[in-house]
Amino acid sequence: MEERLSVSMYYFPQDPMPGDVDNIVKLTLDALAPNIYTEDHLIDRILVQRFNPEVSFSFADPSDTLVEAMTIGSPVLYVCIDEAPLRDLAQ
Repeated sequence: MEERLSVSMYYFPQDPMPGDVDNIVKLTLDALAPNIYTEDHLIDRILVQRFNPEVSFSFADPSDTLVEAMTIGSPVLYVCIDEAPLRDLAQ
């Protein structure tokens, strides 16, 4: 894959996460290369969200994969890689 990319990561910890949310990013991106993309420099955008278990939330239009991830129990790290990094921004 040589396209410009965005990566979304949603972390659903089993317990409130004491560390910083950015600790998830580097290890995950390094694990994905070179099997998913060839180089980190292809990533133009990273979105990371932690959903602590004591806070209620809902998604407006979750993918089937995200729904499955949320129902299998915690902890779960959902990762979505998109070839259109500006898809949801006004252009």
